[in-house]
Amino acid sequence: MARAVIANAVDSFEVKMPTNAIPSQPNSLDRPGTIRIFDFALVGVQLMLLLLLLRQFQIESAAFLRLAALAFGGFAIHAWLPLRYRLPFFLLLSFTGIGVVMGFENGAWMIGIGLLLIGICHIPVSFTFRGALLLLVGALLAAQRAKLLPFPWSEAIWPILGSMFMFRLIVYFYDLRHEKVPGTPVQALAYFFMLPNACFPLFPVVDYKAFRRSHFDDDAYRVYQVGIDWMVRGVIHLILYRVIYYYFTMAPSEVNTPADLLNYLVSNFLLYLRVSGLFHLIIGMLYLFGFRLSETHNRYLLATSFTDFWRRINIYWKDFMQKVFYYPVVFKLKKLGATKALVIATLYVFVMTWFLHAYQWFWLRGTLLFVPQDILFWAILGVLVVLNSLYEIKHGRSRSIAAKKRTLRDVLLSIVKTYGTFWFICVLWSFWTAESLGDWFSLWGALHGDFSWQVLAWPAVVLLVVAVGSIPKETLRNIKVSAQEESEWIRSRIVTVVALIGLILISIEGVATRISPDIATIVHSLRSGQLSRLDQAKLEKGYYENLLSVDRFNSQLWEVYTKKPANWLDVDNANLKRFDGGFAQTELIPSFVSRTKYGDITINRWGMRDRDYALEPAAGVFRAAVLGASSVMGWGVGDGETFEALVEERLNAERPIVDIDHYEFLNFGVPGYQPLQQLVAFEKAMQFRPNAVIYVATGRELSRAAAYLTEAVRKRIDIPYEELRQIVQRSGVTPEMEEAEALKRLTPYRKEMLNFVYGSIAARARAGGTISILLFLPQVTDGSWREETADTLAIAAGAGFLIIDLDDLYKGRDINQLRLAEWDDHPNTQGHRLIAEHLYQRLLERRDQVFNTAGIGQAQ
Repeated sequence: MARAVIANAVDSFEVKMPTNAIPSQPNSLDRPGTIRIFDFALVGVQLMLLLLLLRQFQIESAAFLRLAALAFGGFAIHAWLPLRYRLPFFLLLSFTGIGVVMGFENGAWMIGIGLLLIGICHIPVSFTFRGALLLLVGALLAAQRAKLLPFPWSEAIWPILGSMFMFRLIVYFYDLRHEKVPGTPVQALAYFFMLPNACFPLFPVVDYKAFRRSHFDDDAYRVYQVGIDWMVRGVIHLILYRVIYYYFTMAPSEVNTPADLLNYLVSNFLLYLRVSGLFHLIIGMLYLFGFRLSETHNRYLLATSFTDFWRRINIYWKDFMQKVFYYPVVFKLKKLGATKALVIATLYVFVMTWFLHAYQWFWLRGTLLFVPQDILFWAILGVLVVLNSLYEIKHGRSRSIAAKKRTLRDVLLSIVKTYGTFWFICVLWSFWTAESLGDWFSLWGALHGDFSWQVLAWPAVVLLVVAVGSIPKETLRNIKVSAQEESEWIRSRIVTVVALIGLILISIEGVATRISPDIATIVHSLRSGQLSRLDQAKLEKGYYENLLSVDRFNSQLWEVYTKKPANWLDVDNANLKRFDGGFAQTELIPSFVSRTKYGDITINRWGMRDRDYALEPAAGVFRAAVLGASSVMGWGVGDGETFEALVEERLNAERPIVDIDHYEFLNFGVPGYQPLQQLVAFEKAMQFRPNAVIYVATGRELSRAAAYLTEAVRKRIDIPYEELRQIVQRSGVTPEMEEAEALKRLTPYRKEMLNFVYGSIAARARAGGTISILLFLPQVTDGSWREETADTLAIAAGAGFLIIDLDDLYKGRDINQLRLAEWDDHPNTQGHRLIAEHLYQRLLERRDQVFNTAGIGQAQ
């Protein structure tokens, strides 16, 4: 009986798979690591597609794209090296990756500190002394991490250094003491400095013994292919995470009804998809170098009990705790009785899990984590796992998932158990991620809100997913890929290739737009890693999210990750717009906040990057609507730092016109808007009854007008302006025509297009008693983009615009001090201040024309 209980105790942490479940199939293990040229070519093509997919969806940071390119290129050499040279080459590639991502100086410090820690483990003295020395050095580093002591290296290295050594050093030292066959120096260095680690502070706890044992222990081609499968699966998890994060997450303050509460519970838990996605990417990349490690997660959303959930989610963590803490305690305490040993060991594991999560938080973030909900979460989960384990001991459970034939009753019971477990975990997870206990309890006040049919949405979706996922029998895990059934192997190949090609195609804006503007908007948002919502500042995303958002807790590391010009996050990838299906195609997302390295970008309810103005101006208010693109919207500066906001602030402070009580400058700038799109922005602006419309032109107005009309025709966008439709008809341009040919035909009409745009705006403005002003604002460049300025200003003057020409704004100045970077020509904070100063002076010089006080604050 005692043996049975001990077996169940071990089984609480481990799913044992039958060793003879699938007959072994012939493989190339008689020549380890070999691969046929044809198979290598198949892997190579998939890796190129995968690299394109990573680029299209901007998976994680720009640094990861560089690292992936290095890894995939290194794989092409590694796969053909003699087997004895492959691990040293992997180590060299890992060191190179650290240098590429972190830079030479940061990389040198990381490797140097790491070599010191590894070296201490091998000093020829007793284990006790080595352990004490490691603790002493660790305490010194911890004091430096807490900034109690100075350190000569950049703060950027701490999260990665901690990720490499905080848990791996425990595993390594444990194995040194218990393993009879020690590893080689190359194995040890490769284990600590694993290639993907430079890009991921949150890294799975890879077991040292498994790392050594799994190296090319199976057919090389199939190992490589499984690695690609897992990386593609990881990308899919990350895209699903973005769907949840962007479209479903809610701030606790927004949870007002039962439907809101259910949405909050589910979406909050599903944010964990980012962890599972990244772990699949990491381990999949290691597969490319022959490390056939086990899965990191196993369908954790379909767990049927609390112990089953513990077994399936973050399996590497479970294995680590099992090896270092659980097994030793169980067998030391077996004299107390198997049941008591199980209970004590399990509770001990969850106490240590809480402590080690706080320990991990410290090394990655540099602060202490000691909050009641964190302690209570692990305590509650630990008690539930203990109770679940005792129940399984008493009533028994199948030791092999595929050991018996499943009946309909088994399937239905599995669905019920999975459904209940999922919802309970969602509730427990919301408790863990709450900012405070009070905030969590306040969530449940939503149950007193109005019930509607939406309350059935998530329960129905979850039930459908659980039902479909519970029908197939469980797939055996941790078997050699060469032993996989051929039919399953072929299905996996088809799924991977279809997923790669399908995701790449849908990421192309033209393809997505042809399907639907709504689909295009969704894909556009999913292609950006910079996801944000209006409530982002209030949204508590929880433990893992706070360790993954490097841009929030370690700005130095974030700057290291984003230093390359080729991967600079520009306004086009900032995820500020949505597709609306109209002639302008896109608009700023209303009620939206994006946190950037430059500051917050807040978009009000009207879709303007500005304060939340009333639709109707108050009496005594002079209101100006400012039209333009990203320089007007203010990419590169925070809220209140755009030139129009600065001019408004100064006018209200100095009040140069005595008859005007207050000034309002409304920012209608939309990134990427071309002259023809400004017609749509102008129509929107006129709803706010402005006294003046300021059209900001930045250069190449003629060329960009022709380019946009070409785009509209080729995309079959409905053109609501008769004059533009006539131009298209006269030019003979058709949607099927090549872009170059269509643009060539429309170019002769570009002045006519701009005449129509400027003329339409000026005429309607005059009719409403609104003054129209064209502000020429040059790009922060060396003088390009100005070849069409003379024609542009002449057309604007002919249409009736008042011209304010700031063409000489940057002359005699160092433009590098006024723009975001040498590869980004948007004005920075200093640039916007310069623009505001000059614009303010020009407005006052023409005060009689600009500030016509007739009708101030009245409907136009």
